[in-house]
Amino acid sequence: MGRRVLVAGTFDLIHEGHIKMLWEAKKLAGKDGELVVVIARDDNVMRFKGRFPVIRESSRAYIVKNLKPVDRVVLGEKEPLDSIVKIRPDVIALGYDQWAEERWLREELRKRGMEIEVVRLPRFGDSSSSSIIDKIVRLFCSDKEPRNGGGESKS
Repeated sequence: MGRRVLVAGTFDLIHEGHIKMLWEAKKLAGKDGELVVVIARDDNVMRFKGRFPVIRESSRAYIVKNLKPVDRVVLGEKEPLDSIVKIRPDVIALGYDQWAEERWLREELRKRGMEIEVVRLPRFGDSSSSSIIDKIVRLFCSDKEPRNGGGESKS
């Protein structure tokens, strides 16, 4: 019998690391299990990361919902723990760089009467949405002469 596994995140600018992480979380669900992805609200991204996402929450949810390992997508609650209480997963799979510390999260859930396995997944690949954004800024917003679409110099 499968388990319900919850993954939460921004999922802004989907990259290889996101896909590999979702497949790993799906493995934790097991046969007949369910992978539920909680997409961070735009306001929460600003609150926790200090910037708004590049892609709005409804579009990020649509994109993630259409990824093969994902069974269900929900938009997060204002308070992240409220999403967990509503979904009642068997397992929470944290990304390598997520803010929640495992011991703290387990304790907070116990206070709410929930015993949930919490695992920290490793980093998959060397990309992150932030590193992709930084690279785009370096490539297209530098002091150099603007590039045209084909990368050829203007004559």
